[in-house]
Amino acid sequence: MRVLAYAERLLWTCGLLCAGYCLILVVQAKGTQRFADRIDQPVPTRIASSAAHTTEDVIGRIEIPALALSAPITADYDGSSLHRGVGHIPGTAVPGGLGTVGLAGHRDSFFRPLRRIAAKMEVRLIDKSGTYHYVVDSTEIVSPDKVEVLNIAARPELTLITCFPFDYVGAAPERFIVHAHLLSASPDGVSAIH
Repeated sequence: MRVLAYAERLLWTCGLLCAGYCLILVVQAKGTQRFADRIDQPVPTRIASSAAHTTEDVIGRIEIPALALSAPITADYDGSSLHRGVGHIPGTAVPGGLGTVGLAGHRDSFFRPLRRIAAKMEVRLIDKSGTYHYVVDSTEIVSPDKVEVLNIAARPELTLITCFPFDYVGAAPERFIVHAHLLSASPDGVSAIH
């Protein structure tokens, strides 16, 4: 009887610790999302300095209006970054830049809506310089070693990467890729120099 009571207490403790950890991840992700939602707006200096240590790696926000997707873009795609948003793949272009912008995200969190993406959908990348508009060209499913999906194309592009299949339990064997092209190199809100 004592063994069962001990096992029950142990299971309750483990459950509470897991719930607490999940709560911390949700609060952290929500804070990052709030910061990303204001990435293109001026921030008062005293607020910016107090929030800098937790948001310094947030470089922008991705939005796909047709899928109701809005997520922070972090400066890297390591485990910690992907818990708080979609990660920018180092070595790829920055939003609106020449080359291919590479973004990676978890299929069971921020990039879950990608299962419904289709050609001609609009993708917005927002950073401090403004909003860049991309249009989806195609999707494909590839093996994880097919890194050429990030190759530079003839025009500026965006490549979104997540694991596939979406409902797979555990480490997924394939990758779901979204290809989109940039509509204008000038972001919204930035006037051309005459």
